[in-house]
Amino acid sequence: MTLHQLKIFVTVARHASITKASQELRISEPSVHQQVKSLQMNFSRSLYRKVGRVIEITSAGRAFSVKASEIVQKAEELEREFGRTPAATRPGHLSVGGSHVLSASILAHIVATFQSRHPDVHVEFKTKSSRVLERLVLADKVDLGLITNATPSSLLIVEPYRYEEMVVIVSKQHALSRKRELTMAELAQGPLIVRTRRKSSSEQILEEIEQHGFEVNVVMKCDSPQGVKIAVAKGLGIGLLYHSHVEEEIRRGELKVLNVPGLRKHIQSFIIYKADKPISPGAQEVLELLRQSRKAKPTRPRHSGYLKPPTRHSFKKRLTG
Repeated sequence: MTLHQLKIFVTVARHASITKASQELRISEPSVHQQVKSLQMNFSRSLYRKVGRVIEITSAGRAFSVKASEIVQKAEELEREFGRTPAATRPGHLSVGGSHVLSASILAHIVATFQSRHPDVHVEFKTKSSRVLERLVLADKVDLGLITNATPSSLLIVEPYRYEEMVVIVSKQHALSRKRELTMAELAQGPLIVRTRRKSSSEQILEEIEQHGFEVNVVMKCDSPQGVKIAVAKGLGIGLLYHSHVEEEIRRGELKVLNVPGLRKHIQSFIIYKADKPISPGAQEVLELLRQSRKAKPTRPRHSGYLKPPTRHSFKKRLTG
């Protein structure tokens, strides 16, 4: 149970509406419902019931709301009297961040659009791994993040964004470039060239291959997508990267994408922001720009499957060299 959840419930109870509470708090309706549901899990007595699309506050919920409202008011009084405004929430300041692939392919354009509308706002744009960005959001150092493989947390609002495609690539000189597709067994034999980061999307692909009963042959791990591209271009093995990382090389014919029937290669991406405080006006505008861009693109793959964030990381990678 958090102060943010209490504030949301009080607002929902006052309006008897998730939609109106969402509008007042400037938080998405799914996020409001998620926080009310999480709050309810702390208590045995029902605070509300859903009747179709309408929410009804129970008698216990109304009594709870009165007590919760007193707590929220006291907390706001303490904040006004003793609180400090963090740098990242001051007017004229916005901090956003994206994981490496999403910063380049999506967030940079969104930030540029926001900056063109608000040239006087100082924008901090961070490109970090998904795990680092989660920590920065929780520490109030980033207002809003765009990441893959989000960690479930009651401290974060995690809003699904879209699916990012991973591709299997080889150089045009590689013997396999004459083929249009590989079997799962051929892909496992590799040799494979992947990123080094733990809990990466490449790691999810490798885990899926092993779940099909094949031992993966990883010959090289690289710190960056550029390292994977260079190694693959030199014909050292088969690479796994996001499609957006290699669009230009594919267009120029330097690298070729090979289809692998049965391999799920789409990774879910997410928008994240902190759950226990209202999102800043600047971050809210960036959030709306992201939602608009999501509507302009398919959010689920049409043909090949998608990968959910892994719940375990027990597979072994065999390195050769």
